[in-house]
Amino acid sequence: MRTKPGVCRRKARFTDEVDALAVAAKAPFPLRSYRCELCRHFHLTGRTKGMKLPRFEQARRAAITAS
Repeated sequence: MRTKPGVCRRKARFTDEVDALAVAAKAPFPLRSYRCELCRHFHLTGRTKGMKLPRFEQARRAAITAS
């Protein structure tokens, strides 16, 4: 899915994926990072269906299902 210019301007921009994933790890809900085709920076999205999740999110979900 392509990011629209208005959405890109409203979202937080991260210079690298490490910074984006650090913020995503602190969120109480699943987020993943992606590189924006417009600004070439990284953004976060909550759309995770069918996408590869970061390792910390995979571990969080495994812990929940093991409980």
